[in-house]
Amino acid sequence: MRAQVYPDGVKRINAKIEIPMTHQDVAEYVLSAIVNEQINLDQVQKLNKRELLRVAKDEIYCLGVETPKTKIGGVDTKTDIIVRNYVKQMFPELV
Repeated sequence: MRAQVYPDGVKRINAKIEIPMTHQDVAEYVLSAIVNEQINLDQVQKLNKRELLRVAKDEIYCLGVETPKTKIGGVDTKTDIIVRNYVKQMFPELV
């Protein structure tokens, strides 16, 4: 943990929090980013492991842990299958 002065002038503590995630969780956050138009399917298929986790982390940071899971219902089946298979392929240690 460390303290940092934010742009509004308030000093706050930053803490690194570890959250256990499965490949399904990572895929759901990536799908949420697609729904929010932060990234598109072609861009997702070019990302490496670190970049996929960065997309998931940004979704958690912006929307919270539970919110993205409710938004992924708007994704078509083909995109859903492609993203889930790609994430599963990139993280074989999580299966």
